[in-house]
Amino acid sequence: MFTKSDYTVEFFHAQSGYLSARLYDLSNNALHVHSLVKPEIEAQYFEDLEIWGDSIILAGTGIGYHLYGIIDRIRNKNVLLLEYFNEFADLCRSEVVKDCNSVGVITSKSSDFKTTIMEFTKDEGSVQVIRHPVSYRVNKQFYDYFINQVLSGGTTQHRSGQVLLLGGRFFLQKELADACEKLDCKASVIHADQIKELTQYESEINRVIQRDRPEMILSVNMLGIDSEGICLDYARRFGIPVAVWFVDDPSPILLQYESYIDANIHAFCWERNYLEMLKKKRFGSVTWLPLATDPEIFTPCELSRKKTSLGFVGSAMGGEFLDNIKSKFMWKQELELLVREAARRMLVNKECDVDKMVKTLCADLGLQYPYNDNRNETWFKSYIIHTASMMKRRNLIGQLLPLGIELFGDPDGWKLLLGEGITVHPNIDYRTGLASVYRGITITINSTSCQMRSAVNQRVFDIPACGGFVITDNQSDIFELFDKDEIVIYSTIDELRDLISHYRTHESGRMKISDKARIRILNEHTISKRLETIINSVRK
Repeated sequence: MFTKSDYTVEFFHAQSGYLSARLYDLSNNALHVHSLVKPEIEAQYFEDLEIWGDSIILAGTGIGYHLYGIIDRIRNKNVLLLEYFNEFADLCRSEVVKDCNSVGVITSKSSDFKTTIMEFTKDEGSVQVIRHPVSYRVNKQFYDYFINQVLSGGTTQHRSGQVLLLGGRFFLQKELADACEKLDCKASVIHADQIKELTQYESEINRVIQRDRPEMILSVNMLGIDSEGICLDYARRFGIPVAVWFVDDPSPILLQYESYIDANIHAFCWERNYLEMLKKKRFGSVTWLPLATDPEIFTPCELSRKKTSLGFVGSAMGGEFLDNIKSKFMWKQELELLVREAARRMLVNKECDVDKMVKTLCADLGLQYPYNDNRNETWFKSYIIHTASMMKRRNLIGQLLPLGIELFGDPDGWKLLLGEGITVHPNIDYRTGLASVYRGITITINSTSCQMRSAVNQRVFDIPACGGFVITDNQSDIFELFDKDEIVIYSTIDELRDLISHYRTHESGRMKISDKARIRILNEHTISKRLETIINSVRK
């Protein structure tokens, strides 16, 4: 059921004169339940919390200061006070919630908790959980046991056609919401990136699940899923599977979610080479799912004219981008030469195992492998991979400068990489400006990031979809997605130069290939098709 806590309670007076409390473990280490200075200000943090539940579970209370911010709004509610420690429960019941119409109390000493739960759940309606964060974390198993007892009564296995989409500003999130409409699938969207407080986040997750009863929760790259496991806990309580579509290297993403992964979560990944790693992480299922396009955004336009003969659209993947990765781990500047050599070897053999290659390289150079913990190793590996991507793009674009290539996006990054004497245009909004840029380029060159050993990136779908023409680097997945007469690929710079020279003067050839690719994309490679795959896979 739940394990006995090793903590004991001690009350004391804070600097403000108000009563406060701390817990002591068996080693006499103290954990403060409330502030040493002004515990009474906890009420301020809950004043803006929306009270939407017909019934309220108070999951941990401590002395109950946080409840003064909402007490007037829960006074007429059906309240279940869950508090592990009798000392806190007695104080909160007699001083804070004393005027509430209906209050049931369960502590670790309660013997007849089943009757209390039956009384609390006899009236149907929504149940809102309000946690006291410190109390909940200390005895999570206790609180989860009783919350699950109450909420699991609403568990149903159903095909409502309703999807709870965890939204934000990352690409694919809005496209998935639009795809739901095309499939006559109702989408509830929680913009988790706009919710600042974890208390508000939990309230919204719980409220939307109970209101809409979705058959699935969907996230891109785990975005919108909190690192404390709240969203995943509610999904399990209500029997709702979670689908995650990884469109970036899952290894760094999963660092903060590792302990929460279980069979209720289904992983979809755009890159095959991460599938085996994901299968070892206890996901319920792991499925390859390539990228795709939104044909409502990337549409042809008869009136568009070519303004640029040769172009590349995308970032330099250097500068701030790499600095941001370095900030994630204990970077040491003396490792830069090791990183550059490892990246160079990746470019020579993109099928190499990066972990083994770096360890072999360290041995060859007489160096000690710099990290022995998962977090630093993971981000160090990510830094090497993306450094290789930067070097790949620098070499590619550098060799195409004599052919008059123009760059679109990341002007500062490209100038840092290639100098001031290049033609580089400002950043472009993916949803409102990118299609017109692609349509205005005679030949767009594609270069795939090194985090994709086999996968095809977004440009290969978006460019033909809007009537543009792309020459892309050779990826092993490409001919599983397109026929040979639907795509043009290069394997070397010399081959690319020849292809550019040919297709610059063969408009009919460009149009024929692009038109065939577009038909393929509309039939097989739209976001709606990918969402359909996710829904059908999770339903199995």
